[in-house]
Amino acid sequence: MSALLPFFLSYLGGLLAAFPKSAHFLWPYLLPALVAGSGWVMVAGRKKQPLRNWVFLALLLLVGYFSPTVSEFSRSQNNLLNHIDESRRSTLVGILVDPPERLEHKMRFLVEVLELKTKEQRKKVSGRVRLTHYHPELIENSLQAGDLVRFSRVRLKHPRNFKNPGAFDYRSYLKVRGIAANGSLSKNSSIETLGTRPQPFYKSLQTSLHGGLLKTLEAEYSGEQGALLKAMVFGQKSHLSDALKEAYIATGLSHLMAVSGLHVGFVAWAAFIIFWPVTFYSLLKFRPEWAQSGAARKIVAALCILPVLFYLALVLPKITALRAGFMVLVFLFAILVNRERDLFNILLIAAFLILTWNPQAMLDVSFQLSFSAMAGIIFVMSHIARLEDDPIDRMGEQPWYRRFLMSLPFEELQQLSSPQKWLQSLKKYFAASLLVSLAVYVSTLPFLIFHFNRVSLIGLFINLIMIPLASILIPLALVALCLGSVFPALGWLLSFPLHFLLECFLTLPQFFASFPYASVYLPSPPHAWILLYAFVLLGGIWLALQKPATVKQTPRKFQSVILIKASLIFASLGVLALMIWPRLLEQPREQLQISILDVGQGESIFIEFPNQETMILDGGGFYKNSLDVGKMVVASFLWNRGVSHIDYMAATHSDQDHISGLESLVDLFSIGHFLDGFSNLTDSRIDRLKQKTLSKKSVLVPLIPGVPLNIGEVRLTALHPGPEFILQTISHRKNKVDNELSLVLRLEYREFSMLLTGDIGKSTEEYLVERDFALKANFLKSPHHGSRFSNSLSFISAVNPQAVIFSSGYLNRMRHPHPEVIERYKSVGTKIWRTDLNGSIHITTDGIRHRVRSFSNPSTREGKTGLTIASLTHQGGK
Repeated sequence: MSALLPFFLSYLGGLLAAFPKSAHFLWPYLLPALVAGSGWVMVAGRKKQPLRNWVFLALLLLVGYFSPTVSEFSRSQNNLLNHIDESRRSTLVGILVDPPERLEHKMRFLVEVLELKTKEQRKKVSGRVRLTHYHPELIENSLQAGDLVRFSRVRLKHPRNFKNPGAFDYRSYLKVRGIAANGSLSKNSSIETLGTRPQPFYKSLQTSLHGGLLKTLEAEYSGEQGALLKAMVFGQKSHLSDALKEAYIATGLSHLMAVSGLHVGFVAWAAFIIFWPVTFYSLLKFRPEWAQSGAARKIVAALCILPVLFYLALVLPKITALRAGFMVLVFLFAILVNRERDLFNILLIAAFLILTWNPQAMLDVSFQLSFSAMAGIIFVMSHIARLEDDPIDRMGEQPWYRRFLMSLPFEELQQLSSPQKWLQSLKKYFAASLLVSLAVYVSTLPFLIFHFNRVSLIGLFINLIMIPLASILIPLALVALCLGSVFPALGWLLSFPLHFLLECFLTLPQFFASFPYASVYLPSPPHAWILLYAFVLLGGIWLALQKPATVKQTPRKFQSVILIKASLIFASLGVLALMIWPRLLEQPREQLQISILDVGQGESIFIEFPNQETMILDGGGFYKNSLDVGKMVVASFLWNRGVSHIDYMAATHSDQDHISGLESLVDLFSIGHFLDGFSNLTDSRIDRLKQKTLSKKSVLVPLIPGVPLNIGEVRLTALHPGPEFILQTISHRKNKVDNELSLVLRLEYREFSMLLTGDIGKSTEEYLVERDFALKANFLKSPHHGSRFSNSLSFISAVNPQAVIFSSGYLNRMRHPHPEVIERYKSVGTKIWRTDLNGSIHITTDGIRHRVRSFSNPSTREGKTGLTIASLTHQGGK
């Protein structure tokens, strides 16, 4: 066991307790207690521990707990975050950190801000901001990293998360990367180059090297090959096609697209291969005593530091790259001080230093994946390396890993012919690679499921092919680009093998991604699954390391092993079952649950019926699909709820902010029924969605106005649009289901009722009131996000809701919900809930009583303001 592991676990437990997301895992402070407690138990299990070890454990626990707070207090007063006014536009002056990143329909800039100017004052500030410019016709080459630029009429915003259970923590993602704020601008005239600010020599050298190699790359490698090389060598993925990105994700190769410890390791490995023979034979000739003492290894490790630093300089100051580089440099340093056998301790030291420098890194998925993968690799490699060194391991019956690696005793190996030896080495290499790949797969699986809800089934095997090829491609590309910048002829010669390798990386992932079930989407299992998975993992490791001879010699140990094996079999079945059916252990409850999600300026409603069937009504959507709301927001919520199948899907109308997300959800979930409320209308977008669901074997269910659809005890009745209204508006209607034709649904469960209104306007409201539809309901989803051209007093009076829910984006330009509308509802005593302020709103009812809670404050009870949570009772709306 690692000597440093107990102390690291104590520190990590304190750090986990400092972050609410991890501190309240399963039960409050359970995870921090388990992690820190494991470290304390390890120390307690050792004999005669001095008092200083216990003091050190306690100090590390406190350091971990308070380090995020210290990090926040250390932020200077002139930090950009302290001066953002989201209600006004500002002018920024700053330095471009990276070259502009061109995306579809927009361009991004990462700016180190020096000055912030508003109408009232001008301030010297510090901090990075990510600006988005919605005019891609801007010439990308006109701006380069290091340019001093003025950005006018910028709307700055604090980074915000979508406030739904299971949402991606976008704020922490930016914070880990040193980005303080977001901003947007829409005119080319808002961007003015002021020149290039004088920079330190190392910085200007870094920028010129990066720019020079990129120019060489673009001149020699065009199209998809050039885009792929930029991604694999420099981590610039913006030029890749969506199809290629999807292929790499489906095959589990997306880690090759981001500069990580693997990339830096490739560079160090290639440098070691080149420097080793030169150094060893030079020492053998001029300093034979040094060669015999093993000094060559240390000299080569020291020399490898130079290409690693050179590569880190080329990829510019990306936090993830610097973190990966630091980890590799620590390993090289371990070789220099004769600690290469203590790699796990070295990994813990690297993790401790990184977390001390940036505690937020613990919440970053790249950090979690990097260190869990490295832990798995070190564990496997340490046991493979021990095969030839441990004479006791070769005695008696061979352990399973020796048999798997087909490792022969030395005497038998000497009797083999040269081809047989090569074949034996090749078999051993592939067996060891499979073990390493399996270790990485197993150690990273929980993070992949909970962060991405997607697992590549083919990735375990295709990585065996692609990682060795990548270990050749990346160093070769660096050498070819460097030589090509100085000696074009040499760069041209090296381009031939590079073109071949790049073609392999273009065709093989797309070929394997086309296989059925190359990857699968999995809903998040219950949190208790992690404890079960940890038991299987740790128990499996303990069992794998038991030597057969030792187990058979001791009857008590033999019985313990049998018991553990049986427990592991049952636990493994539980792990597998909860991965596939995460709601397997849930008991049926006679409750209707309605969730109005925070999708920004848009709308999406998820309903769970008492019979455990589910429904999604609208899926949100952003302008020009700048964010795939269906996949990134709604699907994340559904997976977090353990949902893998949607029984009913419906769209209220075809506006982008309602229907776009549904188009993505059809690709991610199986859909049982599509509810069609527009059989007498023509709308190309709704028709495409309908056909897409039907092509995946969904059942079409027409919604007839006034005729209820019974889903268990719940009645879902379409009130609008009816034939009479369609005839009245047919003369001025285009082939589109617009706001006034929105699907209006009445949801009833026993004595509970709710009205879902889409984006209907005042004319539709008047029509529904005049025709005396059954509008009265306990809850109302506000028409058209709270527009002042909807939500008329006559409609509000007819519905007479106890509470109204507004689905709108924070500080949206339409001012939804409009202040006039808020006053209308307040004037009749209606309780107000807003997704822009409260996050997602969740209503739970047994048909008699109901309870409302919001994401922002799920514990507040009745008696608080409308911006928090309340528990309300009603009697049929009376």
